[in-house]
Amino acid sequence: MFDFDGVIVDSERYALELLVRIMRENYSISVTEEDAVHVIGYNTARTLSYLNSRYGTSVDLDDYVSKYSLYGNYYMDYEGLSPIEGAAECIESIRGMGYSTGLVSSTRSKHILYALSRMKMVGLFDFIVTGDMVEKSKPDPEPYLKGLAFSGCSKHDCMIIEDSPAGIASAKAAGIFAVGFKAASVKLDTSGADAIINSYEELGKWVKDRL
Repeated sequence: MFDFDGVIVDSERYALELLVRIMRENYSISVTEEDAVHVIGYNTARTLSYLNSRYGTSVDLDDYVSKYSLYGNYYMDYEGLSPIEGAAECIESIRGMGYSTGLVSSTRSKHILYALSRMKMVGLFDFIVTGDMVEKSKPDPEPYLKGLAFSGCSKHDCMIIEDSPAGIASAKAAGIFAVGFKAASVKLDTSGADAIINSYEELGKWVKDRL
């Protein structure tokens, strides 16, 4: 099972810079890069809950979402949208080894499906779990437990590719082997993972060696 942001696409730098900009320009809140990095992997509601607690503010979720929409949409509008180098080829190779593949993201389904369609990658996944399909987002285990149910596999026969502490915590809470993926430009804390992989080339070789 693959995360999307920071694993399939190198979107984390874009996301954290946009978060800082929106909070500054609309709410006069100066979010530090440290706090912006901390919420990578969270959904919007959890992000605002953390930031409101951190800065003693009360930014409303619906108001934030309406403001966010004015800045364009990375998944639908960003001209530079493309998979991380080697992603499609590696996933195709893994599928060729007999593995099923799934995508588990905190991002909303319409954004994920639109982005995958733009990159012609929808067919690379046997199942997709998105943020609006679960009640509790990462780092809660629910997203990966739902993915596990869709896969029809035992948790001992699965592994998860994640780049963020929240995603890794979700994987570990679900009792599934977690790979910390470091190919994106924003390097997050992956110390909680069971293994560290730095590129799709390395991931493909690593999976093949485990057969």
